[in-house]
Amino acid sequence: MLERNIGIVGDGATDIAIFRKISECILSDGEQNNVTLNYIELRRQTIHDAVEKYCREANKITDGCYLTGKQALDFKNSVTNTLYGAFADFESELELISNRDIILLTADSEHTFSNPDDYFKDWRFSISKILVGSIEEFYRAKAREGYTHEYLPVVIPIVVFPSTEIFIAAAKIDTQKLIKEAYGKKPRELKQLLYGTTELQTLSDEEFNKKALDFINSESIGRIFQSVPESRTFIQTLSLGKYSI
Repeated sequence: MLERNIGIVGDGATDIAIFRKISECILSDGEQNNVTLNYIELRRQTIHDAVEKYCREANKITDGCYLTGKQALDFKNSVTNTLYGAFADFESELELISNRDIILLTADSEHTFSNPDDYFKDWRFSISKILVGSIEEFYRAKAREGYTHEYLPVVIPIVVFPSTEIFIAAAKIDTQKLIKEAYGKKPRELKQLLYGTTELQTLSDEEFNKKALDFINSESIGRIFQSVPESRTFIQTLSLGKYSI
């Protein structure tokens, strides 16, 4: 049986669980059961603080380029350093890493949009580009250490606005109602809307499955793709993995 190892960097247990379920739906081959997906939660690493700092500082920029200023450089360097740590933790868990393996580099922005297309405005659109720069710096360093592409994982980044709850909202709520009911809400408000509580640690695994994870499936991933702009490259890149093992 073929195997693929997937490391997840995330903000917390529920975020990691959501990204795990999404990736399982995309990467698994359904009833054929020819692929084993081994998940490793890289809990020692997070890019949340770096994302939060960049959002706060970039929002104050009135002129100049969002991709080349000090704020972007600090953000890129911080994420790259986190990626070094994530790779070290990933490598320590496995006998051998290959380019079939994946690291999902994820975070919540905690920044609210009133409309999905706000993602394409000013500094917000720059986040995904800076993340790619961080990954390129990581690969440059590993190439200098003597690694070849066959022995490095594919790194797939995503920062969600405002939080992973927007994925659950897109999966649960009719597309025509999503903007009115979910966009414009802060993360805590989204949690209250979707789960009936802001304290997710009070939910049992069964309750969290019923209120969140059970709504993530092949069909709802299509709705997420249609409704949540920052999900699209992430989903498409993951989809390539289904056919390249």
